[in-house]
Amino acid sequence: MADPFDGEALPATGTAHGHVRLRNGRLARVAYAHEGDASATGRLHAQAAAFRHLEPAGRTPRLHEVIDQRPGLPGGALIVDFIDGRAPRLPDELSLMADTLARIHALPLPAASSPIPRQSDPFLATLEAIELNAMRFLDEAVPDPNARAAIAEELRAMRALVPALGCYTQPLAVALADTHPGNFLVDASHIAWFVDLEKVHVGSPAIDLAHATLPTSTLWHPDVGTLLTRTEVQAFYDDYLARIGKTAADALQPWLLPMRRLTWLRTTLFMARWRVETRSPRDPSNSSQWSDAGLDPRMKAHIDARIDQCFTRDVVRSIRSEWL
Repeated sequence: MADPFDGEALPATGTAHGHVRLRNGRLARVAYAHEGDASATGRLHAQAAAFRHLEPAGRTPRLHEVIDQRPGLPGGALIVDFIDGRAPRLPDELSLMADTLARIHALPLPAASSPIPRQSDPFLATLEAIELNAMRFLDEAVPDPNARAAIAEELRAMRALVPALGCYTQPLAVALADTHPGNFLVDASHIAWFVDLEKVHVGSPAIDLAHATLPTSTLWHPDVGTLLTRTEVQAFYDDYLARIGKTAADALQPWLLPMRRLTWLRTTLFMARWRVETRSPRDPSNSSQWSDAGLDPRMKAHIDARIDQCFTRDVVRSIRSEWL
């Protein structure tokens, strides 16, 4: 049998997938998993469903094949189109990202029977996940007591918003949830393709807008490395809202700032988990433990430096100053 992964392994830039550019011109997204991970198949097929559901928007790679778990491949793999592109140039190409998000968010919601995860209350579901990560990782990950206290204070403020936000209906869309600019590729036709569908779910489109423009996101990938001004961020939001129409924009408006604050907490606690789990010895009882062992050295050094920077009191204070 021919090797389905015959091709060139690309530098690893994350903890969820490796990538192989195949000789047939496609891309293998090889999912990382530990042997015996019972949830790996479900994650693989949820991603496959996301690729299929988002294809009509014309802004995500086309899925060709699903390769299930097997010995030596505990996470399985997806074979998709290879997108020949580069990271977006910010702020000049924010409009391309806004166009991609608007097209994807306009898609109909998947059927209730779809394996794509669904949040009935995106704000509360996201908040609860953040609170769990804070309980598990915050104290160990953030040595600066002032920065740690500010993060905890922001978390309490978000919990206090729950009753007031209950007065508003949350617009739902197929949210991408990992929209840092490094997950977009701009091709020669100036289309911004979104290529990492691991976290796709039915949730709030506002979380995608925030994740695309927060400093924790725009500085995450070394090929992007841009700190946006408030004017540039506002222009991105205005561009997106104009694309979705007044009715949808008015419904989303009350959620933009709360979800931005919540997304900053989510990305910050993501980094807390990264710092703790990737620096800890392998725990055989924790099949979901993250590891950066195979990460490209350049990417690993960049991420480690970014996380150290994001947990300083000055950076935490600077980001919160946007809304406090």
